[in-house]
Amino acid sequence: MATPRDLHKLACLEPLGLQLLVARRVLPGAAPSAPRVPVVWRSEAAAPALADAPVATEAVSTTDPAAASPSFAPSAPAKRAPTAVPAPTPRSVAAPAVTFSVVAIVAGGCLWLQPVKGPELPAEQLQLIRAMAFAHTMRRGGEREAAPVATRFDWPLHTNRQLDLGEEAAAAALTGFVLRQLRDKGCHCLVLLGAHAGQYLLQPELDTVPTVRLPDSAEMIAEPALKRDAWLALAALEF
Repeated sequence: MATPRDLHKLACLEPLGLQLLVARRVLPGAAPSAPRVPVVWRSEAAAPALADAPVATEAVSTTDPAAASPSFAPSAPAKRAPTAVPAPTPRSVAAPAVTFSVVAIVAGGCLWLQPVKGPELPAEQLQLIRAMAFAHTMRRGGEREAAPVATRFDWPLHTNRQLDLGEEAAAAALTGFVLRQLRDKGCHCLVLLGAHAGQYLLQPELDTVPTVRLPDSAEMIAEPALKRDAWLALAALEF
């Protein structure tokens, strides 16, 4: 019969899966003991539980695996409605630039405007203008003046294409230049030399200024007969 000590050992070793063994013969140097057969011990509470426990059976699923498992197939991308792209706002197109140069000469109490194409007004043209201005001054009883100075006006004033370089801007700039010359130099009349001298002038701004139009100085040098007509037109100028 197993002793309480043996039962205690069995209770400790059984959960570990170990068996309590007893020597069948006396070992040298060991205390004498009676051989015994190992006893398998089970608790009374565990025995009915093991007897009544149902046999676990593997459940066989009759459901189609393909139907039960979630589908990981990539779904077709949803069609997007076309996004309306706003039309670009049209930029204001600047007026095409115009290019011209004018020389302003103060002589004989008048402001003379002469178009110029080169870097400078030719000396013979400047000399003719001075002579006509001097004759006009003497005719009116004036005194001899110092050699007049030519002031050049070039358009465009800059090369910034983002700003207006068209005819309207050119006319406003040239008219402002002429009005300043008339005011600052004390001129009483305006003499336009050539058909294009007053092309970019704002006439309403100059209505109160006595104005006369003469042939271009280069034309009068090429055709001396034009000087007579120019002199008659200049003599009729009153201011």
